[in-house]
Amino acid sequence: MHIFRQPPARWLFIAAIASFAAVPACSSSDDEAQASSGSSGAGAGSASGSGAASSSGAGAGSSSSSSAASSSSDGASAGSASSSGAGSSSGSGGAQPAGCKRGLAYGYHSKADMDVLSPAVSWWYNWTHVPDEGVRPDYYRTLGVDYVPMVWGGGNLDSAAAGRIASEIPEGARFLLGFNEPNFGAQADLSAAEAAALWPHVEAVADARGLALVSPAVNFCGGDCQETDPFKYLDDFFAACSGCRVDYIGIHIYTGCKGEGDNQAQWLINHVETYKSRFDKPLWLTEFACDSAGSLAEQKEFLVDALAYLENEPRIAKYAWFSGRADNVRHASLLGDDGELNELGQAYVSAPQHACGASTE
Repeated sequence: MHIFRQPPARWLFIAAIASFAAVPACSSSDDEAQASSGSSGAGAGSASGSGAASSSGAGAGSSSSSSAASSSSDGASAGSASSSGAGSSSGSGGAQPAGCKRGLAYGYHSKADMDVLSPAVSWWYNWTHVPDEGVRPDYYRTLGVDYVPMVWGGGNLDSAAAGRIASEIPEGARFLLGFNEPNFGAQADLSAAEAAALWPHVEAVADARGLALVSPAVNFCGGDCQETDPFKYLDDFFAACSGCRVDYIGIHIYTGCKGEGDNQAQWLINHVETYKSRFDKPLWLTEFACDSAGSLAEQKEFLVDALAYLENEPRIAKYAWFSGRADNVRHASLLGDDGELNELGQAYVSAPQHACGASTE
């Protein structure tokens, strides 16, 4: 997942399982209106540019992650900026999510965890194609939360594996995430050409289940990399994958906590703006956090500023914080004990979000 170093063994375990190839509150028509079946995810300007993501050098390449996902009508909403109001550290569950964008990258949910997150988190993913054991078979659906499956990597991915994965994805899924950080040696570890060659199998999974399809999720990489620059990787992927179906562009962003001026998330914003200029599809930010937080207060300031931007940016279809409990990104966990939000989790759940189907334009 993150910052140029080997992720903890638990993430690799999830990845190994996935590479061998679980009734939402939001209207499905809102999301599906965005899911173009065009042949390419590359925008008009995607083949040009240096790929410099940030106007401030601090964010570009300073970090990277291994796990993440989402969607909505025009990816956004603008009407009623309704706050979920769920700021308590525990809850009985059953509340429907307030919006359609906000999600979580996390693979260890219990029913109690899902209960306290569900008032604001409308979807989650866990780097594989079946839900977390603690919320199987479909507890999350009783709370109005979507599960988004992923085809993590290319290991043993052939027609037979694609068929098996498609058969194991649970009912109610509407989207499929592509390869996880394939430009990282410690993650899916695929060249752009290799990812393109395998993509028809990912498409086959999506087609078999009628799922909208999110591109490989890329990030800045340092050290053991197929490609350090995520923009170049996507350019090369689309060049090698002419005619491939991609409905959304998947991205991961980790930056420092200090932005420009008063906005602590400005470096993250700069990255998103570059993706917007390079590609013409809606964006799924499936992992993000501040990777340099020296305190919970710093991480919280970053989170609040980031959410304000992401909720109001029409090109952001969905976003997912990393993570519920994270031992490799400082001060990034949203959960304390089982079924308890910590201070950061309360901020994530209670931050204002737009109602499903509203427009920010």
